[in-house]
Amino acid sequence: MAKIILQFFILLMVVCCKGQTSKEVKSIPVSDQKETSNTVKSIKTLQELKLKKDINKSYQEVKRAIEVIRKKNNLKTPLDSLSKQFKESLLNRIIPFWEATKWSFEGHTSQPKKGEIACGYFVSTTLKHIGININRYQLAQQLPINEAKSLVLGSALIEVSENSNEENIKSIYKRLLEGIHFIGFDQSHVGYILKEKENLYLIHSNYTDSRGVEIETIETSTVFASYSRFYLVLLSTNESLLKRWLNKEEITIVKK
Repeated sequence: MAKIILQFFILLMVVCCKGQTSKEVKSIPVSDQKETSNTVKSIKTLQELKLKKDINKSYQEVKRAIEVIRKKNNLKTPLDSLSKQFKESLLNRIIPFWEATKWSFEGHTSQPKKGEIACGYFVSTTLKHIGININRYQLAQQLPINEAKSLVLGSALIEVSENSNEENIKSIYKRLLEGIHFIGFDQSHVGYILKEKENLYLIHSNYTDSRGVEIETIETSTVFASYSRFYLVLLSTNESLLKRWLNKEEITIVKK
């Protein structure tokens, strides 16, 4: 009887263990794991965008360097090359100097971190400083829609006004090309919008708590969320604007 009970116990143990895998699972060191997430690291500061070769250069030196590069181009320069140079000049060379320059409604300084800068003057001044032939005072004093009409030239003026903040973001993402572009906020604010590596960023002189010039993701922007109508103009991919930049042709300001 004892022998029968022992055999039954052994059989029961075998049956129970069949449900377990014999394959040993080893933990993989973090350093050996492959990146599986498609999430792109977002840009936190404008200094992250600054070119290494400009770190020890003054603002004036960078402006002169951009002018030398601009003059080396001609009408035979491929459009994609001009687009890349324009974007780099504005986004990676000029704009980073302006980070943390304080906002003021009437601020119109032409020197980063010296004085204060309103949103419109931030846009017009940085465009002028990469070589766009434009009256920075007149452009900055216009309504967002007229600033957009002044810069649109041969491209299409993009208007976005959806039913929610999320829908506005989706619409803007779908309609913009990769690059840096102009954005007007209904009746009272302007800045740049950057589409890069699956993300949308606002670069503007932020009036919130007078924070001034900064970059922020569009999803986290309280300024963006407080508006429902936007005007967008392609800049770094705008062929007509790029040719005006190349030839130093004056851009007429639309005032009505």
